[in-house]
Amino acid sequence: MKRRWGAFLGILTFCAIAPAQETVTSGFRTLHVDAGQVRGEIRSFQGLNGPPSPIMAGLPTLVKQYRQLHVAQVRTHDVMGPTEIDSHFELRNPKLAWLIPHQSERAGVVKAGNASIIFPQGSADPEKPESYNFGPTDKVIAAIRASGAEVYYRIGRSWGAQIDPPPDFDQYANVVKHIAMHYNQGWANGYHDNIRYWEFWNEPEALFWGGTPEQFYSFYEKTARALKSVDPALKVGGDAIAFSYDPSPYREGFIDYCVAHRVPLDFYSWHTYADRSADPYDAVRIARNIRGILDARGLSKTESILSEWNLTPDFTAGERDRLRGVENAAFIGAALTYFQDAPIDHADFYRGDGAWMGLFARDGSYFKTAYTFKAMGEMLGRPRLAVEGADTIGLAVLAGRSPAEDEVQILISNYQIPPHAHPMQVPPEVMKTLPPSLDFSKIKVLPRRTGIVYRDNAGYNLIVDNLPWGKKGFSVRRYRIDQTRNLQLVEEKSAAGGSLRLSNAMAPDAVELIVLREGVTKKR
Repeated sequence: MKRRWGAFLGILTFCAIAPAQETVTSGFRTLHVDAGQVRGEIRSFQGLNGPPSPIMAGLPTLVKQYRQLHVAQVRTHDVMGPTEIDSHFELRNPKLAWLIPHQSERAGVVKAGNASIIFPQGSADPEKPESYNFGPTDKVIAAIRASGAEVYYRIGRSWGAQIDPPPDFDQYANVVKHIAMHYNQGWANGYHDNIRYWEFWNEPEALFWGGTPEQFYSFYEKTARALKSVDPALKVGGDAIAFSYDPSPYREGFIDYCVAHRVPLDFYSWHTYADRSADPYDAVRIARNIRGILDARGLSKTESILSEWNLTPDFTAGERDRLRGVENAAFIGAALTYFQDAPIDHADFYRGDGAWMGLFARDGSYFKTAYTFKAMGEMLGRPRLAVEGADTIGLAVLAGRSPAEDEVQILISNYQIPPHAHPMQVPPEVMKTLPPSLDFSKIKVLPRRTGIVYRDNAGYNLIVDNLPWGKKGFSVRRYRIDQTRNLQLVEEKSAAGGSLRLSNAMAPDAVELIVLREGVTKKR
C-alpha cells in the first residue's frame, strides 16, 4: 500500500512540473527549435557608434550600461571634436543647427569641439609631441576600453564640421601615424591599447567630403600606408559609404583603385538606413552585393563592415519616439538576427549613447531599443541551435544553448513593416551646404521587396525538442519587450521532460526572450 501511495505521489509531482501540451493556436506561427542540433556559434553584432563618455554637456556616462549590453565595438564617429584631427565647428552651420536646434546647447558643442581636436595648429610639426592635444581623446578612448569594447577608430570629421579636403595630405597622414603610435605604442606619454581597426573617412560621396574622388583615393593611400608603417597588422579600410547600393566612384572606383595600386584594404565599410523601406532584411541584401563586388576583385579576405545602420537616419524631433520605441526595438531584434546569416563581419548601430538617436535617456535609463540589445547580448558566444518556422520579413528567431548545456535561450522578434515608409527629408538650408556633385535624383537605391504578405504572426506555437538535460526538471522564464513592457518577466514556471511546448499571443511589434534552465527553482 505504501509503495502504491508513493508511486501515486510521484505521478502527481511529475504532472505538477510537466509542461502542458498547449493547444496549437490558429493564426500563430509554429516555431521548432532543435536543442540537440548545433549550427555554429551566435555571432556578436553589438557594435555602436557613440562613446560611453558624454560628448556634450548634460549627457550621461554609460560605461556600466555598455557593459550590460555586452557592447563589442565602439566606432568613434560624430564624437564632435575628440578623436578628430582638424575638425572645425561653427555655430551657424545649417547641418549642425539641424542636428542640435537649441542654440545654447549647440554653442557648447561648438566651443568644446573646437577645443578638443587632436592637431589644433595646422602649421605645427607632426613629429613633436607638443603639437598634439591628446587629452580629450584619451578620455574617450579610456571610457570605451573601460566598457569592455574595442575601439574602431574613425579617421575624419564629425557631422557639421568642414568638408573641404585638408591642404596637405602627407602631413595629415603623418598625424594619423602618430595618433596610432600614441595609442598603440606609447608615443607621447601614450598607451598600448591595441586599436586594430582604422576606418578612413565617412560618407565621402554624400555629406563629408567636398573634394574629387581622385583626391580621395590619393588621400586614402597616403593614410593607409602611413598606418601600415606603424604596424603592418593594423586593419585599415574605408570608406564608410552612405549609398551602399549605388555603383559610384566611392564604391567600385575606390575598390578598383586599391586593387590597381596595391593599396591596403583590409575592410570595406558601408552604411544603410531603412527609411525608404522599413525592412530589417535590407542590410543582408546589400551585404551580399558588397561581398560579391569584393570577391569578384580577388578581395575575398577583405572584411565587410556595416559601420552605420538603423531604422532611419532622421534624428529630428518628429521621429524621436519612433526611434526609441517598440517599432524600432523589434526592427533591431529582427535585423540583428538576420545578420547572423549575412556576409557581415562587424556592425555598428548608429547610435548607442545618450545623444540624438541614442539608446539611452539623459539620466542613463534604457529606451526600448537598448533592451533589445541587452536581450541579444545574453545570447552571444553560445552554440547556435537549428530553428524552423521563422522568416525574413520580420518574424526572426535565434536560439542558443550554454556551453555547459544547462540553459537554452530563444529570442523571438516579431516586427511588421508598416504600410508607409518615412524617407528622411533634408531641409533646404542643409541642401545648400552639400557638394555640388551630389544629385539625389541619380542615386540608385535598394529596390523595396514586393509581394510581402504576413501570415500567422499574431503569436507563436513553440516546440523545443532534445533538451540537453534529458528528462530532468527545468525552469521556464519569458521576458518581453512590447508597448508596455521593457524586457520584464511575464511568466515563470517549472517543467520536465526532454521537450517543451509553448503557445502565446505576441502581435507585432514585440521582442521576447525565453530562457530554459536545468533544475526547478522557486518563483521569484
